[in-house]
Amino acid sequence: MPINYNFAFKNSKLRQWQRPSQPNLLLTDASLKNKLLYIVKSFNDNSELFFPSTLIFFIILCVQIISIYPNKQLENLAEAHNQYANTAKKLANLNSSKSRFKKRINNLDSYFSEATTSYLFAFYLQNSVPKGVKIIDYAYSDNGFEINATAFSIDSLNEFITLIIESPIIQKNSVSISQLNRKENPKSNNLKGDSKYDLQIYGDINKLDIKRREELYKESSANGLLKKLQRFNFTKTLLKS
Repeated sequence: MPINYNFAFKNSKLRQWQRPSQPNLLLTDASLKNKLLYIVKSFNDNSELFFPSTLIFFIILCVQIISIYPNKQLENLAEAHNQYANTAKKLANLNSSKSRFKKRINNLDSYFSEATTSYLFAFYLQNSVPKGVKIIDYAYSDNGFEINATAFSIDSLNEFITLIIESPIIQKNSVSISQLNRKENPKSNNLKGDSKYDLQIYGDINKLDIKRREELYKESSANGLLKKLQRFNFTKTLLKS
């Protein structure tokens, strides 16, 4: 338990003396001039207390005043910046989607520019068969073809070969005759003998570019294939823009 040594004031009317504080002039009815002089005097008398804090206060105040205009400009430009950022993000996503879609289109380009469709081959084969010639069978791929035909006239077969060579989807210099057989048929009732000719030819298929393919689709009235090709061309044009 602490001992109180200030026993002189115990049970006594004495009071401990305290130095009276100077009157606060700011709380009196003094004039404004005197109050200002009092503030200046107090500031000078206690400069080590007031100068650092006052300097910091004025520095902060100056910084705040100077930053008012930039902050106001930033607030005015915030909406435009957000709109720009959103637009830039959308453009980045669009370009990314465009690149992926363009890659897929390029993968399909060979289908439209290299392979010769079976429709074109069948169309021009049908137009190359003259009267008197019969197609037994044929094989077809993107690289070449093989046809077995028969006729009772060598002239009909010659015409058939000519028409095949002139076909726009056939490589003219690649057409070759692998077999040509002549077979005698039994005599008919009028005692006249007939000869039958079997022909086997083969050759290569032309690689058609998109423009030439479009022309042949129009010529062969392949409207469905033509529309697909035109949509493909239109999509490629959009991706290039």
